[in-house]
Amino acid sequence: MDYSLFYKWDISPYLINNNIVSIRVYSVLFGLGIFFVYFNVVRNFYGEKKGYLEDLLFKSIMVMILFSRIFHCFFYNFDYYSQNIFEVLIPYNFESGYFTGYQGLSSHGGAIGFVASIIYFGKKKFNKSEILKILDISFFYSLILIFLIRLGNLFNSEILGKYCTKFFCIVFPSYDNLPRYPAQIIEGISYFLLFLIFYVLKERLCFLSKPGFLSIAILFSVSLIRFCVEFIKLPNTQLNTGIFNMAQYLTLLICFIIGFILIARKR
Repeated sequence: MDYSLFYKWDISPYLINNNIVSIRVYSVLFGLGIFFVYFNVVRNFYGEKKGYLEDLLFKSIMVMILFSRIFHCFFYNFDYYSQNIFEVLIPYNFESGYFTGYQGLSSHGGAIGFVASIIYFGKKKFNKSEILKILDISFFYSLILIFLIRLGNLFNSEILGKYCTKFFCIVFPSYDNLPRYPAQIIEGISYFLLFLIFYVLKERLCFLSKPGFLSIAILFSVSLIRFCVEFIKLPNTQLNTGIFNMAQYLTLLICFIIGFILIARKR
């Protein structure tokens, strides 16, 4: 088969790259996504506690990034980071002597860290209903954040799909010369469409206006998309995890937690 017929993704991952500074497109998109969520959560929260909310969001974003990093290192690349423990938190390769940046963040860890932080730090200044409202707004606008993250993954030529010859296949020369499913594009577009769907439905479906229900609906929808798209992705860990990969097991864990919360609310 003539692989030259497939589109080649050879766009530079750098926005700026010279002898003085290197800035990746991924980093810019990630930062813009965080700012987008932060700005809209504060803008859509009405009351006299906005000052406390800004402080709460800052702490929770820091915890989110920390948990994202720890989950990635523990669940996806444990063999390496168990031998290089300082690189979990310090983005520097001590053996080779160069700055690596945080190459690897887990969205599952980020979600768990963010929710836990909002609940733990928020309970001192906000009541239960307000905390659930903060989570609802945060998860809704986070759909744009994870869309931008997947777009950044595309620029980095990462989160690649398996070999394919049909559908919409792309060659990523920085990885190899085989056509692959553009898993990051499929996943990113799915999250953006989900944002549009919930934008329409959250004002029309009464149950989504109840505190906490929008968060649960979004988490379940994102988990379903993530679980399905993982079937066309390359393995994300060298561990033999059986019929599902590590991301799918973590996704099932989150779905189990969501189900437990729904059952607990009915009792």
